Amino acid sequence: RELQIELGCPADKTSITPNGIDPARFDGLKRPEAMEPDMVHIGAVLRVTPIKDVKTMIQAFAFAKKSVPKLKLWIMGPTDEDETYAQECFDLVKALGVEDVEFTGRVNVKDYLGKMDFTLLTSISEGQPLTILESYAAHKPVIATDVGNCRELIYGNDDGFGSAGILTHIMNIEEIAQAMITMTEDQEERERMGEAGYKRVNAFYRIEQMKDVYRE
Repeated sequence: RELQIELGCPADKTSITPNGIDPARFDGLKRPEAMEPDMVHIGAVLRVTPIKDVKTMIQAFAFAKKSVPKLKLWIMGPTDEDETYAQECFDLVKALGVEDVEFTGRVNVKDYLGKMDFTLLTSISEGQPLTILESYAAHKPVIATDVGNCRELIYGNDDGFGSAGILTHIMNIEEIAQAMITMTEDQEERERMGEAGYKRVNAFYRIEQMKDVYRE
């Protein structure tokens, strides 16, 4: 919208259509009891490509895991879009000697979100990430970089729900790592954030709302 206005479009003729999802698809997701109950599981739903900055994610996770050994990172998404970059990510995990990093490849996100304690996005560019909306629908809070609409998704727009995660600067390994540590150590706040996200996605980011805006 900012670009349209900059190019000369009348502001009152421009509008934003927020992405929408069906939160009901994620009702009732639960973590299997057999899945390492003593670990804190972090989900990252993404394409393993440079724009998602998976290398910073891995480095931050390695840094956080030194302070909180019970962390496990699940990187969920295709690794074949940029095979060279994906291999560099695999090699980085080995070079750092960090344990508990799982590359699942392409998956049905519903099969995994219920297992997670929170989700993570370290992109250097985004629009309005569907992965954050899906995380909220599963009652999971988010750590995300300050790109695209992530700030509004996490903090809301004076909607009264409160923060639904932690926002960080891009490529800031120490800050992202500290956000993981903070999210891990305060389970009560983590669960409160997850509920705030659930309320936010239901209030503003449902698929029927997106369709209504398109029709209008």
